[in-house]
Amino acid sequence: MKTQKSTTNILLGLIVTTTLIAPTAFAMSKKPINTTPTTPTKPPTTTPTPAPTPVREPAAVTDSITPENFDVFTEVSYPVGGVVDNNYKNYRELLPVRNAQEGHATDSADPQLDGKDRFADRIAYAVELKMQPSKAQLGYVASYFNLNKDVNTYLPNSLISHPLCNVTSDTLNTTLSGKNIPSAATIKKINTFADLMNGYRREALSGSREGYVKASKLWSKFMMCLSYMESLTTADTQKAKNVAAKYAPSGYRRPAGVNFYEDPYQPAESRLNIGLFQFTPDAGGNIQACIREWNQLYPRNTIKTNASQADLIRILGSSMQTFNAFCAAAKVTGSFAVQVNATSSKNTHPYNVKSNGTLKAPAERCVSPHMAVGRSYNHFGPFQNTSGYTLDTIVSCSLAGDL
Repeated sequence: MKTQKSTTNILLGLIVTTTLIAPTAFAMSKKPINTTPTTPTKPPTTTPTPAPTPVREPAAVTDSITPENFDVFTEVSYPVGGVVDNNYKNYRELLPVRNAQEGHATDSADPQLDGKDRFADRIAYAVELKMQPSKAQLGYVASYFNLNKDVNTYLPNSLISHPLCNVTSDTLNTTLSGKNIPSAATIKKINTFADLMNGYRREALSGSREGYVKASKLWSKFMMCLSYMESLTTADTQKAKNVAAKYAPSGYRRPAGVNFYEDPYQPAESRLNIGLFQFTPDAGGNIQACIREWNQLYPRNTIKTNASQADLIRILGSSMQTFNAFCAAAKVTGSFAVQVNATSSKNTHPYNVKSNGTLKAPAERCVSPHMAVGRSYNHFGPFQNTSGYTLDTIVSCSLAGDL
């Protein structure tokens, strides 16, 4: 009991002491209140970062800007062909030398091509021809694309005359007529390609040789990648050999690397597709513009505008593929020509339409390969993503490897 009482007294003493001391300690530790008003501190002044100014692409150029002593074969066809062949290691069709004895007269139309007997040579040279401004021969289909029937009224164009348009899902929804809109990842690649090409174009227009060479290389790469998409991975299959045997005219034998394909979804007159870029041997079909442009370029080695199927099989199916490659490049510039010269917004890119609904002048427009068939003079399904994946494949191939 004593211990308990002592403990109780000690606790009571502590409580009393704490009660007496605590308020005094609090009062001593409390700082006096400063009643002097303080001037508020102004936040530091910051200068807003201006938004980057969009690059204004130079207006159309209607003269040749090919640099002096440019050699498309040593500077473009061989190095680019090697890069693209490396992407298709199981095939490697661009750099092998082809048999000139299985050629056609059209393969010898241009002396610049003497001894240049690889598919890569013929494709790169066709690109170089279409780097030169010319007037697309589309008067005969003018009404389909809201063009003037008189081709002399057209602004000349080329692969480098106008800048490429950037794209979005909205613009592609318009230009592809709402079908097969590519993914955001593919759209990013399309814009990377366009930005690269436009940069090389600006350099070339300012007099840079390197800019021109890189533009030529990138377009050649694009077309070489397309040749694999269109035909080269199946060119020498038994199926291709059988189709060639079915349609071969007298004395014709399918050369190595030249694909023959029957499209079961096409009408009879356009079912057969031949060569690097799969054209139909029908003079009244979509190669008519190519024939007209070829004849302007090579008046001593013309193709009849009403050539027979047999003659066109020999031309489109030649061992060197010269006209086939030429027509492919002409198809691209023909599509661009519609976008540049059309009088309706339906037939050009949305960026060529002003806010008031009128169209920009032809020299101020941009162009795009990605237009639906009914909107522009487009031949190639991969440009329109018709299979849902081919557009990504061709752009990825075009961006892969060095230039």
